[in-house]
Amino acid sequence: MLHLRTATALAVISLFATHAVADEAAKARAVKLEQALTLDERITMVNGTWPVPWVPRTADNPQPAEAIPAAGYVPGVPRLNIPALFETDASLGVTNPSDVRPGDIATALPSGLAIAATFNPKLAYDGGAMIASEARAKGFNVLLTGGVNLTRDPRNGRNFEYFGEDPWLTGIMGAESIRGAQSQKIIATIKHFAVNDAETNRDWSNSVIDEAAMRESDLLAFQIAIERGNPLSVMCGYNLVNGEYACGNDHLLNTVLKGDWGYKGFVMSDWGSVKATDFALKGLDQQSAKELDAAFWFGEPLKKEV
Repeated sequence: MLHLRTATALAVISLFATHAVADEAAKARAVKLEQALTLDERITMVNGTWPVPWVPRTADNPQPAEAIPAAGYVPGVPRLNIPALFETDASLGVTNPSDVRPGDIATALPSGLAIAATFNPKLAYDGGAMIASEARAKGFNVLLTGGVNLTRDPRNGRNFEYFGEDPWLTGIMGAESIRGAQSQKIIATIKHFAVNDAETNRDWSNSVIDEAAMRESDLLAFQIAIERGNPLSVMCGYNLVNGEYACGNDHLLNTVLKGDWGYKGFVMSDWGSVKATDFALKGLDQQSAKELDAAFWFGEPLKKEV
């Protein structure tokens, strides 16, 4: 069944992104809003689309009129004044893939590895704040930034986004980047949870790691960054971890993230990483860019299971 925490979390996050209300007031308002949501509205809020021209559209999945061409869009609920989520990739600056927004430029920062090499948390904070400020000015309220995977392999194509192989340094710098971004009243997304340390074969690679070793390395970086940075969303990875897909990994998402760490935000999938409807029971709260998956798992299939 569809967890009520999904709608509640998204309501809290959406309100935070635009109104900056106090925590307790946000929680109270979110509970009230969650109770007012219809099933169709709940389903809408857990479905993300990729609003770019090259994604085929159908009558059942039209291009959203208000969406900004970028990484992602999740409809809001106008009836309850819950705003939509406008998402952009922004690890080192607000992206504009294939110049989909003609002439829209942004400031680019040095790589995460270079920033981490300064051992200067304030620099990471300022960088996060700068990127978020530009993103907000462009109309976005969600940054798909906050990469804290460890650089286990120098051949990893995403190492430029990360902060190195040390979980302590990675956690501290990642937390400050997140805090900086969210100081601009915009959602930061810590990623890619977890042990997603290679790009090659990322869709089916299996990260096999002992529980204690994982908690002392890859998970430690996430734990530090989450506890200190309080990111409002988490993005799960493409890979498998000990035989289970990260976005449908009950142990990682329900036991560790939401259980042991008490995480209260929402978990979004990486683009094209949802394999089944039951990922909703295993800790995933939102299907991102549903067009890239084999099915719109969190649409009608999920609705039928509620």
